[in-house]
Amino acid sequence: MEHQENTREGLKQIAVNGAMEWIRENFDLHNNLKIGVGSGSTVAYSFSRIAKHRNLTAIPTSSTTREELKKQGVDIEEFGESEEPLAFDLDGADEVDPRLNLIKGGGGCHYREKLVAKRSRVLLIVVDQTKLVNFLGQTFPLPVEVKPKNIKSTRKRLRQYGEPVLRSTEGELFKTDNGNVIFDLQLQGQLSQTELEEWEPRINDIEGVVENGFFVNRNADRVFVGTEGGLKVLEPEEHE
Repeated sequence: MEHQENTREGLKQIAVNGAMEWIRENFDLHNNLKIGVGSGSTVAYSFSRIAKHRNLTAIPTSSTTREELKKQGVDIEEFGESEEPLAFDLDGADEVDPRLNLIKGGGGCHYREKLVAKRSRVLLIVVDQTKLVNFLGQTFPLPVEVKPKNIKSTRKRLRQYGEPVLRSTEGELFKTDNGNVIFDLQLQGQLSQTELEEWEPRINDIEGVVENGFFVNRNADRVFVGTEGGLKVLEPEEHE
């Protein structure tokens, strides 16, 4: 088990190393860029690399990322202070399909992650090979952030899309940085691209829903995958 875990951590580092090299080749990192920095165990490997470039200002997508970047000495712009476009956003994902659509929100940060992604000119995703799927929902439920006062009514309306399971940790309701709860929606079968594009805003229109974890209408521009055979880079044109 320890060997397998070490191997998976190694794959995460391969993905991050590939992404950071691509960023170095495609951006002037001495040019006072503002960037998005996501959440999760994979993108965390980028923090020390980002800290080497003192002209970067990071907009973190979670309180955990913010505190870790601060420890590394990275300049921080707090979430929501500005709507200025970001040069790029570096983040992880829970699932990546062949069209570079994503499911995110395993850490409950997808509300801020989606807002930062939409502000970014380029969305770069880092994952290990276990996150690649044939279709969204294949291995991971869809996280849906919901206001606590709407739990009962929202659960009822979410059932038309799948089975909503209220997330808990150590016997307590999981709470997001925004103080909301998460329903993990177990999707039933494979959705078409058209269905994905329609469901993302439709689920958000349910009263009480803050945001869902589909990144379809703002999917990835490049995905850096750590595999047992080395780095694999996925680009949209491969799947047209």
